[in-house]
Amino acid sequence: MNPPRPKRLRVLNLSWKVRFCNKTIPDTRDAWGWCVPADQTIYICEDQQSDSMADTFLHEVLHSIIFALGVDPKEEENIVHRLATGLCMVWKQNPSAFRWWQSLL
Repeated sequence: MNPPRPKRLRVLNLSWKVRFCNKTIPDTRDAWGWCVPADQTIYICEDQQSDSMADTFLHEVLHSIIFALGVDPKEEENIVHRLATGLCMVWKQNPSAFRWWQSLL
């Protein structure tokens, strides 16, 4: 059985809502996910493969971290896109390392 999808995330000192939605919602803006700092909500479209959803989720979490840190948004999308994909691949290729890492938390 798969673990339940998250409904909330703590990102630094902020509490974010996580909402899963259908791709037919007009607000999807041709995206698989998006982050709305104004109401601290991350949206993830559920109409995607698991590996794509993992990348999208991490991508949006990175946006929330950048917001919480107050980073200049000029290169935000480029940085987040590359980091999310890179982290997903490292995580997928090294699951035992991340199980160890999680045990430290």
